[in-house]
Amino acid sequence: MRHWLWGLSIVVATVSCGQKGEDASREKIVTPVRVRHVEERSQLAGARYSGNVEPGTRVDLAFKVGGYIRDLAQVKSGATAHKVQEGDWVTKGTVLAVVRESDYEQRVGAANAALSEAVAAQKQAQVDFERAQKLAATNAIAKVELDSQSARLETASARVDGARSRIREAEIALADCTLRAPIDGVVLKRPIEIGSLVAPGALGFVLADTKSVKVVFGAPDRLIEKLKTGGILKVSFDVVAGEFDGTITRIAPSADPKSRVFEVEATIPNPSDQLKVGMIAKLVVPEAALESHALVLPLTAVVRSPRDPRGFSVFVVEGAGGKETAKLKDVKLGEVVGNAVVVSEGLEPKQRVVSMGATLLTDGEPVRIIPN
Repeated sequence: MRHWLWGLSIVVATVSCGQKGEDASREKIVTPVRVRHVEERSQLAGARYSGNVEPGTRVDLAFKVGGYIRDLAQVKSGATAHKVQEGDWVTKGTVLAVVRESDYEQRVGAANAALSEAVAAQKQAQVDFERAQKLAATNAIAKVELDSQSARLETASARVDGARSRIREAEIALADCTLRAPIDGVVLKRPIEIGSLVAPGALGFVLADTKSVKVVFGAPDRLIEKLKTGGILKVSFDVVAGEFDGTITRIAPSADPKSRVFEVEATIPNPSDQLKVGMIAKLVVPEAALESHALVLPLTAVVRSPRDPRGFSVFVVEGAGGKETAKLKDVKLGEVVGNAVVVSEGLEPKQRVVSMGATLLTDGEPVRIIPN
């Protein structure tokens, strides 16, 4: 009996110690967060966005006729020459590729032969019609015979016109065997080789005029109201030194149905070809002054309110000396500008709010502040 009681006491003591150890470990886990003070501003700094560099003009060149590629343009590089490839600069009118012409030359020849045959038939019909006219004048043949010869002549003339039209079609198809550059530009893509079999409509080249480039970025509806065609935006690049002035040349009339942002284009002159298609650009969109002093928060501090599915909240940090806790407070938000948002109700200046880690917190949870 004594042995049984002694064993039970050991088990209870062990379980109690284990629970205390678990409770102690739980107490030690404190969520690390970064905090920001609620700022009061009379003016917001320019909103920052990123965009992609696209060519000022882009042309997709496709073949109008099908066949095997007989030749590609040669581009000189020093003392040597090579087949035109991606990155090469070509001038307007350059012959970029040629489809084998023999099939189309035969069509032109066949059309010319058909024209000769139609012209001969027209001449014979003309002779027969004139003879019928003379006979009809002396009543040697009935008028119906004259009408028949007239119809034959008209048919023969129509066949001549049709043969000439087919010659023009064959000649156009023969000319379309040659693919020429419609603009001065750089070759972005060349998916064909000599010997490739292409079909009508197949892509041969993608050319781009990069003497000016477009920086394309998405902007929310609140920002669109502040942008106007012809306005100037400051643009910079990580790989190119200096700042560039981009002129707003297009603002999309409707938002993208998925992202709900409007596409904006800013054009930058690029005479020295510093800016390459596909680069990432950084833009600063200047903002107008606010109507009055307003409280501003980073967007990362805002979370959905658990009490109102349509509302928003932030975590305000209270306490000091390693005993800080995060208290959930409902707020009303105003204008969103770049990575910041105006708070119209719910906060006071200089309050500390959680700017990173807010989505991991619950109301009243202890937190550990880490430096920004």
